[in-house]
Amino acid sequence: MSTPEPLTRRHVSFGIAGLVFGAVLGFTAAHQIYVGRRGTMQAPPQTAGADAVMGAPSAGPGPMGGAGSDGPPDMAVMEQVRKEIDTLKKTIEANPKDLEALRKLGNLYMDAGMFDRAAQFYADALAVDATLVEVRTDMGTCLRRLGRPQEALDAFQLSVRQDPNHWKSWFNIGVVCLYDLGRYDEAEKAFEQVLALNPGSFDMNAVREEIKRIRSAPAQAQGSPS
Repeated sequence: MSTPEPLTRRHVSFGIAGLVFGAVLGFTAAHQIYVGRRGTMQAPPQTAGADAVMGAPSAGPGPMGGAGSDGPPDMAVMEQVRKEIDTLKKTIEANPKDLEALRKLGNLYMDAGMFDRAAQFYADALAVDATLVEVRTDMGTCLRRLGRPQEALDAFQLSVRQDPNHWKSWFNIGVVCLYDLGRYDEAEKAFEQVLALNPGSFDMNAVREEIKRIRSAPAQAQGSPS
């Protein structure tokens, strides 16, 4: 099955010219998920097995020592990030409801792999405006990285209630239900919804084969079968 152009996000905040990091955040080498901010579709699970599904995100250094760091961070970049964070925190101290500052801080911490801090800033942004579907999707991504899949699922489900056409949240529902919670029927329906919103973007038969494979190997599945 062919793999469309991967979802990517540039680390503009870190000032690393040309560095591209996969915005499909990998929770293991196999189980990946979409953040909400931008990008194009990447294929869901294939039948090559849990350790080969969906393709790994492109490797890139984590400037703040986050997940995926493959070398020492650039000190000039670190200093730039610290200054940006300090500026944003001062903005929030002056106005705790500054949505732009809250979102930017969440994005910075998320890109750095500091998911607990990112989730808190996203939650603060949602307390100001609960309709921000992209922010809620990012928060759900962080929650899954923190080992809280049910809370992540709750976030994604609320996102699709607010915006039924938000395919990234539907995709994330499929991933969490399939790999974390063992809710296979819900996973299949979620991936079908993604396909309905993005016709021809992947092979649903391959997804069904992956679901079947996991259902038949309970020792490899997470959660209880639906």
